[in-house]
Parts: sequence; structure tokens; C-alpha cells
Amino acid sequence: MGKKQPKNQLLLDFSVRGNRIVLHLGQVESQRLADQLFEGLVNGDWMIEPAGAVADISYAQDIVHQIGHKLPYPEGIKIAQLHNVDPGFKGFSAIYRQKGWVFVNAASEINERNYHIHLLTVSLGLHTLYANTISLAARSEQLIFDALLPFEEVESFFRNDISKIPDFLASDIANFFKVPFPMVLKRALALKIISDDQYRTFMTVTPVASSKPRELFVSKDGNIDDLEAQLFSQGMED
Repeated sequence: MGKKQPKNQLLLDFSVRGNRIVLHLGQVESQRLADQLFEGLVNGDWMIEPAGAVADISYAQDIVHQIGHKLPYPEGIKIAQLHNVDPGFKGFSAIYRQKGWVFVNAASEINERNYHIHLLTVSLGLHTLYANTISLAARSEQLIFDALLPFEEVESFFRNDISKIPDFLASDIANFFKVPFPMVLKRALALKIISDDQYRTFMTVTPVASSKPRELFVSKDGNIDDLEAQLFSQGMED
């Protein structure tokens, strides 16, 4: 009996194109490290499976379902969180042995790693549609923004009159969305929730976790004065 095709996947034959990197993350150094890792994997210098000391391995099925678009994903995408790699390595997606793979640095910050895993997974579903890697990265990011950073939720954390964001709140916002705080700001700017000036100001904030529990959401009934009071009275207490 033939295998039933997963709901969010379209039929696609990857066997004729061989092993290849689909999308690099980071700048030149990270890309160089990615190329070295993948070349070593293809040449048999190291083995990705079975999981263990080299990497933690999981499937990307939940991410594919979360994104929700019917894209031509390779079957059975696996995520490898690599241990003991150079700190400069960010990640990459690849086709390896006719399967889709996402490789990230297990030591990277948790929200950054989560964002990278989502982005690289989507790149595997889009790469046959975008020959240009810049366009592929941009479209992948857009789908991730739509899925992880919906307008209503992003809007709930920002107001036009706010000129400062405490570092503890920046950390809470990043943890809520499970993406780096600059990505939340980028999304808010694209949605015109914040202004260019606010974006530049907020980008200077370094998120720092606070040990004090607090309510994160602001009531829709609250006004701007209530919001300012909530945010900055807590900031002064810290």
C-alpha cells in the first residue's frame, strides 16, 4: 500500500538534484562554517544519525502544521541541533540523502534558535519556488512573521506614544513570541504599529529577564496612561 501524503505536503521528487544547501543563515563566517559542516557530512567525515553526542534530532511536523500553507516540502523534515560547533555558526537548511534537514547551533539563545528552526523549515517548502536566495529568505521570513507574530498580538504590546521599553519588558515580549526581540520590532515596524523613530529607539534595548512575576498583557480597555504606569512603575521597582 502506498504511503499517504501528509496534508501540508505536495508530491515532489528530490532524488535527481542531490545533496545541497538550500539556505544559509548569518554572515560570511557562519556561511563558511555551514559549508564546511555540510561538506564533511556528505563526505562521511561525521555522521548526523543516530542522535546523540553530535546532535539532538527531532521532526519538523509540528512546525509545518503551524505554518499551515500547502508547500512542496520534502518528506519527513528533520531538525538537527548541533553540539560542540563553532559559536559563529548559525544554521542552514539542506537536502541530504533526498530528505529535508534543518541544522542549527544547539548553544544559541533559545528564542533565536526557535526563530531559525522555523525559518529554515519554511525555506525547505519554498526553495523550489524561489531560485534567488534573497527572495527565498524574505518570503520565508514573511510566512514566519504571519504565523508567529500576528498583528493583534504584536499590537497589544505597543502604543504610538510609548518612547521607552524597559529591558525586562523586551525580554518578556521576546519570550512570549519565542523569537528575538529585534524580530518583534521588525514585524511591528512592517505592520506600522510603531514608527521609524520608535524602531530605532527600541532596537537599542538589551532584553534582560526579571525574576519578578507580572501580568504581561495590557487590557484593551486600558488607556495610554495606564500602560505607561504599568510599564515604568515596574521598571523603577527593578
